[in-house]
Amino acid sequence: MRSSRFQLVIVSAALFAGCTPRPASEPAPVVRVSTPVATTGAARRPPNPMAQDTARRKQVDSILVAIKGRENEPAGNVFKNVKVLKAMPAGDFVRNMDTIYGRGLGMTCANCHVVGQYDGDTRKNKRVAREMQTMEDYINTVQLANTKELDEDFHKVSCVTCHAGNGHPRNTMPVPAPSSASLPALSR
Repeated sequence: MRSSRFQLVIVSAALFAGCTPRPASEPAPVVRVSTPVATTGAARRPPNPMAQDTARRKQVDSILVAIKGRENEPAGNVFKNVKVLKAMPAGDFVRNMDTIYGRGLGMTCANCHVVGQYDGDTRKNKRVAREMQTMEDYINTVQLANTKELDEDFHKVSCVTCHAGNGHPRNTMPVPAPSSASLPALSR
C-alpha cells in the first residue's frame, strides 16, 4: 500500500512538473489565445510534451503493474466503467490510452481522468473522448469499409488523424513559404 501511495505521489509530481513555470532565464514563448485569459492577462504557456509523455508513461507503467496477469482479459472485465473498447485486451487498452489518446491529443491522464479514480465520469474530456471513439469506429467500420475506390492498404483513422498532438483539431494548414529556388523567373 505504501508503494502505491509513493508511486501516486511521484506521478502527481511529474504531472505538475509539466505545468510549472520556466526559470526567468528562459523567455516564455508568446502564445496567442483567442479567449480572454484569467485576470492576470498573461498568455498561457503550452504544455511541455516531454514532461507530459514522461508522466503519462509512469502512470501507464503503474497501471500495467497493477493488472499484471490480467493484461489479456477484456478491458471491460478488468476495469470499471469501460463503455467503449470493452473487448480490447486490458494491456492494449492501457497502452492505447497512452499512445493514441495521450500522445495523439497532447494530453496527460489527468486531462480526462481524476488520477486514481479512473472509473469516474466527472471530466468532460472523458465523455467527449467516448463520443469521438464511437465516431472513429463508425468511420473505420462503416464509411471507409464501404468506400469502393479506396486502396486496400488504407490507414484507419484515429485521434491522431485530426488532432496530431493537439487538444483541438486544426481547421487550416500552414501555407509553406516559397523558397527562392522554386520561384519562376520574372519576365521583363
